[in-house]
Amino acid sequence: MKKHLTIAAGLIASAALMMVASPAMAHVDVGVNIGIPGFFPAPVYVEPQPVYVQRQPEYIQSRPIYVEGERGNAWREHEWRERRSHARQWQERHEHDERHRDGDRGDNRGGRHHDD
Repeated sequence: MKKHLTIAAGLIASAALMMVASPAMAHVDVGVNIGIPGFFPAPVYVEPQPVYVQRQPEYIQSRPIYVEGERGNAWREHEWRERRSHARQWQERHEHDERHRDGDRGDNRGGRHHDD
């Protein structure tokens, strides 16, 4: 038994010397841990209370609307003149069509000329 104890002590001493000597030469640290690393349970998630943020009331001013005041009866005269102008233009167009219906477009347009 003494023999086994001596061999075990020698192996431990030589291992310790090798561990101390080689890192000192190579500038390397060696660590030996025996046991279970620290055990910590997972953190418990606590959901925060919901937050309601109410916006400040906001006033949006609409664009102004411009309304023309009363013109009296001037609008009636304006409409009467406008209708007369349209009627005159329509009449001139149709009279022109009736005059040139036979294909004579006048001297300036190159149509048929009746010099008889």
